[in-house]
Amino acid sequence: MVDIQINSACRLETRIVGNEKTPVVIIDEPIQSTDGLIQYALQQADFDVAGESSYPGVRADLPSVYADTLGPQLIGLISHVFKIPSSARPHLVHQLFSLVTSPPEKLEPLQRLPHTDNRSPFYFATVHYLNAGDHGGTGFFRHRPTGFERISNERYESFKDAETAHIEANGPPTDKYIKATDDHYELFADIDYKPNRMAIDPGNILHSGLIRPDRDIDADPATGRLTANLFFYFTPA
Repeated sequence: MVDIQINSACRLETRIVGNEKTPVVIIDEPIQSTDGLIQYALQQADFDVAGESSYPGVRADLPSVYADTLGPQLIGLISHVFKIPSSARPHLVHQLFSLVTSPPEKLEPLQRLPHTDNRSPFYFATVHYLNAGDHGGTGFFRHRPTGFERISNERYESFKDAETAHIEANGPPTDKYIKATDDHYELFADIDYKPNRMAIDPGNILHSGLIRPDRDIDADPATGRLTANLFFYFTPA
């Protein structure tokens, strides 16, 4: 049984990022220790390629106690920060460990670009950095042709048309992870990796792991860029 203890002395910060003034929450040391989660990942988790997801690595189910313990607190925090209507019902969509394992030359074209998790305004993701080490954090990007930072359903067609037009005019993205501004996307904010740090962001913001291949591509849960990820959706009334 993994022991997950909420840290009442955690440090919480809400940053407002980008031209679109998006809140992003950062919690340092949200739990007392990550050791139990790391041991679970090493000894019990069944990592596999991330299925239909575009995640460039392997994933495994988290122990249910993680979401059971943190979920109610995070739902309340998300509801407050992002002003979710009180009538909306929260749902836990996914609870996953993630490890980056794909070398740059093996990336699919879309894995070389920033992405969104979902286009709904009621979908939210948490990323919890677990291992010690100097790993890459998370970056938020602006689509330069449109100026979009968040991709809603209403924006999607014009965003995709502009993205396609840019690639046709300038060629496909190079075979590397995006981790800085280029002629297609602008990095406008980032969250540094720190062990036992959690970030919460809306699923429709353009983002990417700021992956450094020499440090982050590692399939070993003891040493890799191991994260715990929860995804929540609030069903509108």
